[in-house]
Amino acid sequence: MPLARHLLGPALLVATAALLAGCAQPGQLGHEGDAAPSASAAPAPTTEPALPGVPDVPVTQAGSDAQGRLDRPVDISTPGPAELLVRTEVLQPGQTSGWVRHPGTVISVVRSGTVTVQRADSCEPRPFGPGEAFFLEDGRPNELRNDGPDPVVLTRSELLAPGAPEREPAEPAC
Repeated sequence: MPLARHLLGPALLVATAALLAGCAQPGQLGHEGDAAPSASAAPAPTTEPALPGVPDVPVTQAGSDAQGRLDRPVDISTPGPAELLVRTEVLQPGQTSGWVRHPGTVISVVRSGTVTVQRADSCEPRPFGPGEAFFLEDGRPNELRNDGPDPVVLTRSELLAPGAPEREPAEPAC
C-alpha cells in the first residue's frame, strides 16, 4: 500500500491539470489555440452605459485614464481649500461651450476629435487634438468649439473654491 499512497499525490495533480486544461478555451491562458473561431460566433451584447452625447461608445471602451502634454509651464495655486472636479465632456460637431469663465484653474486632455480653444487674452483660435492638453487660467474668458466632423471627448480637471460653480457665462471677447 505505501506505493499506492506515493503515487496518489502525483496522480491527483495530473488529473486536476487535465481537468482544468479541458475547461480553457482557445486564446485563454496566454495560448493562441488551434481552433478557428466559429463564423457564427457574435460578440456578446453590451449593456454598459454609453458616454453622454457619444452613442454606441461604452464608458469602459472610452477608458478612464487620460494623458496629455501641456505645451508650456503652468502655475497653479489656491488661496485656500479647494475642490477637485474631474469630468468627461463631449462636444458634438458644431457645438460650442459659448464664452465662459471658470472660477478656478482647468486642465483638459483631448481624448478624441479636435477642439478649438479661443482665449480672451489672445483671440487666436488654437486647435488641440488627441493626446494634447490645454490649461485655462482662473477667471479668464474662453470658448471651446468643435469645428470638426467627429465628437470631441475631453477629460477636464478643475480646482474650485468650495461651493463655487464650475463655470459662469462671460461676454464674448473676440
